[in-house]
Amino acid sequence: MLKLLNITILLSVFLSFSQSSKSQSNFETEVLSMDIVQREKVTDYDIALAKASLESTQRATKGKVENFNALDYWNIAIALYRLKESEEGIILALKKMIQQEKGCQLLDELKYDSSLYLHLQETYDDLLEECGPLNVQKSSFDINTYITQNNLDKDLTQLMAELEIKDQSVRMPGVSDEKLIEVSHQNIKVIDSIYQNHNKYIGRSVVGGKFASVMWLMIQHSDIETMKRYLPVILDAVKKEELKPTPARMLIDRIYGVEYGYQIYGSQPGVKIAPENIRQETMDKLGIQ
Repeated sequence: MLKLLNITILLSVFLSFSQSSKSQSNFETEVLSMDIVQREKVTDYDIALAKASLESTQRATKGKVENFNALDYWNIAIALYRLKESEEGIILALKKMIQQEKGCQLLDELKYDSSLYLHLQETYDDLLEECGPLNVQKSSFDINTYITQNNLDKDLTQLMAELEIKDQSVRMPGVSDEKLIEVSHQNIKVIDSIYQNHNKYIGRSVVGGKFASVMWLMIQHSDIETMKRYLPVILDAVKKEELKPTPARMLIDRIYGVEYGYQIYGSQPGVKIAPENIRQETMDKLGIQ
């Protein structure tokens, strides 16, 4: 169980990491001892992803600094990014990541698995260059090159990219709840139209890994009835490897939290975990462990 520690207090700790090697040596300990307290302007979605990343690290390392590996540092970087913490803390996690076995390879493979790369593109490319053998060239993301190199559907890929940008544009400081709801409704109408035309989840084989979770994200940000309606589609997408399992777990937790007041996987902050027999029965029924 993570100890209660307001993450806003930890910000000052993270800011000091880049200033002394002694502070850097305490990085893992501080992360393992923190719990998430939601701050203003950090969405429930961001909190859920951060919580899942930190809990994964806690389980994988068993609370021991010496057990950290490359994936654990990646999870920390993603958590800090989602919580809108300082870039110093995120960069430190990535620097520690490439010092681990297969860290450089993992950093390269996960380049388009989140928007972290676009947020820290120059620094991210610098770290990949430090890896040497990967021989990575600095380059800005070009969607047309991405589509061509991966043999993707041009129209759908561009549409998913636009939806992601539109969704994120209203999840920023100063945007009203009314505007957020309005844009979410607009986006789900587009998703409904796409599904009616294609009768399937638009995932990895169509739009590549970078945009494979966009359709899910629009569903996750919709109302409960829409989430329930698309749950079988999401489960089928995971089964066909069009989508990774983690987003499906988050959708299931969101639905069960609203419907029953408990969650199955633990991705939703402030929602109790279902009894173990219900958890296992649900995971077996849905086919997502």
